[in-house]
Amino acid sequence: MKQELYKPRGNYLVRSQELVGFTLTEALYPARLRQPRHTHQRASFSFVLTGSYVENYGRQSQTRQPSTIVFHPPQESHAVYYESEAVRILSVHIDFERLAYIREHSIVLDSSISRRTEMISWLGHRIYREFDRMDALSALAIEGLILEILVNASRDESSSREQKSPRWLEQAKEFLHAHFSESLVMEDVANAIGVHRVHLARVFRKKFGCTIGEYVRRLRVEFACRQISTTEAPLCQIALAAGFSDQSHLNKTFKDIFNLTPSEYRKISRYR
Repeated sequence: MKQELYKPRGNYLVRSQELVGFTLTEALYPARLRQPRHTHQRASFSFVLTGSYVENYGRQSQTRQPSTIVFHPPQESHAVYYESEAVRILSVHIDFERLAYIREHSIVLDSSISRRTEMISWLGHRIYREFDRMDALSALAIEGLILEILVNASRDESSSREQKSPRWLEQAKEFLHAHFSESLVMEDVANAIGVHRVHLARVFRKKFGCTIGEYVRRLRVEFACRQISTTEAPLCQIALAAGFSDQSHLNKTFKDIFNLTPSEYRKISRYR
């Protein structure tokens, strides 16, 4: 039987791409659009690129914000309201054969869950970058990134079920979010939360899968991406506000991560 993909009604579907085991779609939904309750035949996850919306499933209601990934099992029924602003979403639909394999190793597609961690946000934006690029190697890159997202989300879900993080680790995270644009060293964070810097470094890397320096760089890039795509502020101003030494530093970081400059990123985020 031919598998069906739920397609947004109207002209909301921007583009789609079939890969082995996956279908990627990008859709733009106008403000105040209401989608009545419907189901998707295949398991999927959606990455919110811009805007926010309210999703109702079962008896629950959740607001989905930018950089959130939402996982849905097959045949789940939900309704969506796109509120006061247009919403752009990248969705990944998983075919049944690939789902059977994934479910042997992952728990995130057993029920509807959402995640908005720095690591998953980072991976989501990388998938979108490859989807936008689609050269000879993009299919391979996208498959690897999809599997990495599922691994990270599954580990995060398992960890949250087993035990909560120590309070001081959450304090460290909060400190970094509040001061990411400043010039920080490990000692600053350790002193702020009252934990030895060696212990802090070890536990932080185990929990978040990266060093504190890498985490801060991600926060700076994420901030810069939001400012570049949603404001007309000069790039030199955004660079300093994000914590980069100058615009050249911002340009180099963007080029290393996304293989394009901030100016090119601004054009891409605006032309659709």
